Amino acid sequence: MGTMISLGQDYFWAKTTADGQPGISVHDHCLNAGCVAEALLAALPPAVRALLPPGATTLAALHDVGKITLGFQAKCPAWLARPDAPKVSPGEITLAVTDHALVSQVFLQKVLPSAARLWAVAVGAHHGRVKGRNARIPHGAIQPRAEWAEAHRLKVTADLRAVFGDLPSASPEARFAPQHSDLWLLAGLITVADWIGSNETWFAPDCGHPLDAARHQARTALTQIGWPGGKLKATDFAAAFASAQSPAFTPNAVQRDVAAATQAPGIVIVEGPMGCGKTEAALFAAQKLIASGANHGIYFALPTQVTSNRIHQRIGAFLRNTLADAAPLRLAHGNAWLEDDFDLRLRPAFSEVNRDNEDDPRDSTREARSWFASAKQALLATYGVGTIDQALQGVVAVKHFFVRRFALAGKVVILDEVHSYDIYTGTLITALIRELVNLRCSVIILSATLTAERRRELLAAAGINETETPTAYPLVTVGGETQCRHFTPEWKPRPPISLRAATLPEDETRAELIRRAEAGQHVLWIRNTVIEAQQSFRDVSNSIREGTVRVGLLHSRFPFHRRAELEDDWLELLGRNRPADGQGTILIATQVVEQSVDIDLDFIVSDLAPTDMLLQRLGRLWRHERPHRAAAAPEFWVRLPELSVEANDDPLKKSLGRSARVYAPYVLLRTLAVWQQLPVAADVSRLKPSEGQSGLTSAATGLEAEHRSHIHLPADIRPLLEATYAEPDDNEPVAWRELHAELEKEKRDLALNAEAATRVLGNPMLADKEEVLTRRKGPPTTPVLLLRSITGGLNGLTTLVALDGTRIEISEHEWRRAHARFLHQWLVRAPRWMIPKNAPRPRWLDLHGPPDAVVAVVQDDGRCLFGDDVSAMTYDPRLGIFAERASKPTPQTWKDDYDDDEFDQ
Repeated sequence: MGTMISLGQDYFWAKTTADGQPGISVHDHCLNAGCVAEALLAALPPAVRALLPPGATTLAALHDVGKITLGFQAKCPAWLARPDAPKVSPGEITLAVTDHALVSQVFLQKVLPSAARLWAVAVGAHHGRVKGRNARIPHGAIQPRAEWAEAHRLKVTADLRAVFGDLPSASPEARFAPQHSDLWLLAGLITVADWIGSNETWFAPDCGHPLDAARHQARTALTQIGWPGGKLKATDFAAAFASAQSPAFTPNAVQRDVAAATQAPGIVIVEGPMGCGKTEAALFAAQKLIASGANHGIYFALPTQVTSNRIHQRIGAFLRNTLADAAPLRLAHGNAWLEDDFDLRLRPAFSEVNRDNEDDPRDSTREARSWFASAKQALLATYGVGTIDQALQGVVAVKHFFVRRFALAGKVVILDEVHSYDIYTGTLITALIRELVNLRCSVIILSATLTAERRRELLAAAGINETETPTAYPLVTVGGETQCRHFTPEWKPRPPISLRAATLPEDETRAELIRRAEAGQHVLWIRNTVIEAQQSFRDVSNSIREGTVRVGLLHSRFPFHRRAELEDDWLELLGRNRPADGQGTILIATQVVEQSVDIDLDFIVSDLAPTDMLLQRLGRLWRHERPHRAAAAPEFWVRLPELSVEANDDPLKKSLGRSARVYAPYVLLRTLAVWQQLPVAADVSRLKPSEGQSGLTSAATGLEAEHRSHIHLPADIRPLLEATYAEPDDNEPVAWRELHAELEKEKRDLALNAEAATRVLGNPMLADKEEVLTRRKGPPTTPVLLLRSITGGLNGLTTLVALDGTRIEISEHEWRRAHARFLHQWLVRAPRWMIPKNAPRPRWLDLHGPPDAVVAVVQDDGRCLFGDDVSAMTYDPRLGIFAERASKPTPQTWKDDYDDDEFDQ
């Protein structure tokens, strides 16, 4: 034992070199990670830094002390062959513990004072999986030469404590239990410090640095990554949003009240009509908070990929106006690593032996790389735009959930379109807000269609008690400490919108769209499912006279490259600067255009959807003032189903059609009833429900075949919402009450499932995929790579030809960003029933693509060939992917028809 204690610091390896030899030592790698943690801590806002315990840097440094165990060291045959290596039998090596993170946690549970042992959980989790509150070596596993290894771990611990200070002596704060916000913040710090400290760009894999050099490299790494990024300067509103098109951007009433309300960190809820500039209001509030030093960074979270892709351009212009220093602009959004010149600087070290037995051989590299070459990097970037799912995975049991918490800590987090989520995701958003407040974030919530009940829930999540229920609209609510204040900006009403709600045949709808488009109008038909949108596009295209009208289709089932082309084209054509004259257009789309998309239509037809969704769709109508339009007045048609008169709820569901697979049948019926009570005059007071009642007359269930009226925005928004979602009364038919009971049960179940998903300390960690646990479980889908041809070559190289004719030669051994970008451009998420069970997943796709992606070759006729199997799936560049099938779909395929854009992150 004495001889072994005298071994040098370089004896135990932490990383291997490219030729499989022992590389940097455990001591030196831990020193590097500790220096990175030290630099990260210094860059955090003081309020966030105060959440971490004294000794946080030392714990980060000790994350890999568990590699000093014979089971791990024996992974490197060259080390085991050294003459001074301990002599062990093959049987001992087979049974030895190899999970070094587990060994680190078990060791620190012994070393830490009893009151502080819970902090060891953060160390044990640094590869993404939580080992439990009291980790133990698995039954049957052994630690050969346990005392010898323990003595060396203690020696390295003493050396690192001498550099970074003592270990924590107190427990995580009780006020954060059971969320343990401070514990998981520490876990995130440790993991990010390990990733950067393992990066070959700054820390060589074969040898360490002296302490001063390691500290210098850590600071250099953060500077080159752009973390924490540039501070924002204080400006007035006009300067923040000035552009060549709008050199004098004057704030409106909503924007002025949001600016006045935002004086300190807290929660702000902005309820305002569609198109009122809520995005700019939130950004200016964030600018005030960041310029004052209260927060650092922004994460702008949106419901879908298409909305985040559009918003990021607006935020980029805002940051160019407001950055205070010469720091590089590091705006990141979900696909920034694919679309722009974002410089991928992180190249994690990797060798086949640098892994735990429980993980895939490439997991460590893939996970670290994925945080800087995927949608997730938008979180770690100082200024990021992405989907809500990326933030929500910080509060559910997925691998590395705590890295997301660390990435968001201290930022201004803007949650847009919070009305658009079901009860499951809504429950997670409530948990997210609670956690963000704990992490000293400011939270700004934007919505056009929020109910009063939901507003109270969101405030309560932040510990704010709303003592009164204002009915004004627009409304700005700001919460700090425990109370809130309300601001009621005045808003100029829009011209009345003519409403027609009727059971319209498709041929009549089609004829009206064509008639208006031929007269020069820009018109939109929103369908609730992909299959209906595709069929409507076919029918309209076949009905128009050639060259008279332009027709387009938008939904989520196009490959990324093609979808981006279509979105850019149509959002430019129908945007603020659309041509004043020229050819009329017909756009047929799904829910992808209903929110956070700045398009301006003269006439809209919509399938029946819940009130909040209909109001969002209305927001695309006459969105901008124009000196000339081909339409005399804004008009909105809602296509109603022919409802069954049977007393049973099943026929009633069927009569609602495919829309009942997308939205709750009861909510659709309530929406239909409320909208059919809209009077022709502006007075909607009779829609206002009395205490505990829906406000619907019994006649509302004897629904009309056609109803004409007018909608006045924004005055009608709150009455329509509250009437739709008020408690039902006894006048509703039995079948309606049955559907309501079914909905309430589903809501309770979903809420319980969501709450269970947030119990991160007791749940197994699921794979870190974008949609895992953040949305209610919908029809299963699989990412499919669509190519024109695949040709195998020598030395693991394969030639791929894309649908547009571009080609690359891709390796199955070496990951390259350009190749990952190429693959992503041609991915589409398809319903799983379209894909053969044995669809191919080549090694080059496994290396460069999403975890569960498969590949198909698109033949000349559009049919998709999966290996040797021709599937039902067909691709057409105008239609996207679809499947030819019988006119009467099975229940499963019918369920798969809706536009699952929420999973396209």
